[in-house]
Amino acid sequence: MALSLNKKADAAPPSAPLWHPNFRNFERLPDTKVVRTTFFINVGAIATAVLLLAFVGWREYQAHVFDVQRVAAEAEIAKNQKQSNEGLRLTKLFTDEDRKLAEAATFVQVPIEPTELLSVLGASLPKEIQIEALDVRPSDPAAPRVLVRGLAAGSKDQASGAASAYVETLRTQPRLAEVFDNVKLNAINPDPATGALLFEIELRYKGKGPKK
Repeated sequence: MALSLNKKADAAPPSAPLWHPNFRNFERLPDTKVVRTTFFINVGAIATAVLLLAFVGWREYQAHVFDVQRVAAEAEIAKNQKQSNEGLRLTKLFTDEDRKLAEAATFVQVPIEPTELLSVLGASLPKEIQIEALDVRPSDPAAPRVLVRGLAAGSKDQASGAASAYVETLRTQPRLAEVFDNVKLNAINPDPATGALLFEIELRYKGKGPKK
């Protein structure tokens, strides 16, 4: 009897599950998470803005520092430029003065004084010859020499002969032969104003030729 009851109970069909329609709109439901998604979006946007602002500020600071350094460098360059120009000016002044002193020392050490040279030239001067200028160049690096410029009177042939004869006289003058190793007539040209001949005689110092 018990067995038959159990079979009946097992043979009964199962009851249908309870069901009701779901009318929820998930897109409009509030966010029930502990930390909402919009929080992370806002935090990310704020962090990005802060980073961009910091980057721009750092670039502006670097530009300011570079500008300050540039101004300081330009001021230092201008200051050093003034000192450099002053140094160059003083160097040039010193060089010019040193050259003048060297020329003066060389002039003093010439083997014959200008006054003695003029006296020797005057003592051997013929009446047809007149000395107009004496150019003494003992320190000329190209050609240490003395240039004698003057006038030769008479006709063209007479004046030319007088100038040539005067050159020969200077060559044979003992005191001049001690000092000069070459005496020559550089030029002789007519003077339109006086009708005389203008001449130039060169006396080259001994042992002071240009270095080769």
